[in-house]
Amino acid sequence: MEQEEITRALEAIGLPEKAATIYAALLGKNRMSIAELARVTSVKRATCYEHLALLLQKDLVSRVPIGKRMYYAAAHPKNILRELKRQTVAIEAQMGDMVEQFERTTNRPKVSFFEGKRELRNIYSEMFKTVGDVYSLFPPDTFFESFSEEDYDEFDKTVSAHAFKSRDLFVKSRHHKRLGEIRRRNGGENKLDKQLPEWFSSNIDVLIFSDKVALMSLKDLSAIVIENKDIADLFRNIHTFMWKSL
Repeated sequence: MEQEEITRALEAIGLPEKAATIYAALLGKNRMSIAELARVTSVKRATCYEHLALLLQKDLVSRVPIGKRMYYAAAHPKNILRELKRQTVAIEAQMGDMVEQFERTTNRPKVSFFEGKRELRNIYSEMFKTVGDVYSLFPPDTFFESFSEEDYDEFDKTVSAHAFKSRDLFVKSRHHKRLGEIRRRNGGENKLDKQLPEWFSSNIDVLIFSDKVALMSLKDLSAIVIENKDIADLFRNIHTFMWKSL
């Protein structure tokens, strides 16, 4: 590889142009003094010192004292990969915060996919931590194909024990009477419900809480959770419109 190509490759990983030029020059020599480096690279002596300090810091160059004079030698090129990995680790450590700030600034929806009964339970559990109102569109018949009456009783007790208010729209179901008995037995003035018209059918449990919308397919036990204030507000408005229409 020609010296110019080496310099470009080093610049590509973040080395300043003059630092890359100095390292490339040192690669072809056993060692060099400041005067030699300045002459070969056409970089001023003061600037050579500045960039050598950076290269020394990154373990890409080493000092070689001979008598009263100081020389400099290139470190093994593998040190470049080690430095690149160190930088990558440092960036990865901050990636979570950077992504969060980016998504918050751009208001991009965060979409997560979940699959399996345990994952759906986790979504319900996350809803229980909500402060504020929770809105749902609930299909009982499909729910009881995968979950038991004891599961529903447990969920309902948890809702009753929390501070948030729930507004539940129930898809017409043969379980409606039994659900009403469970809800009354568990108490809680924070739970309101209405039944949707007979023509309305759905296998999807829709949960709207905080800035999230969970669309849970109880048929195949999968779910999508969308985290975005605007989308959550839209679903809340649709739910409120349906609620007021009944």
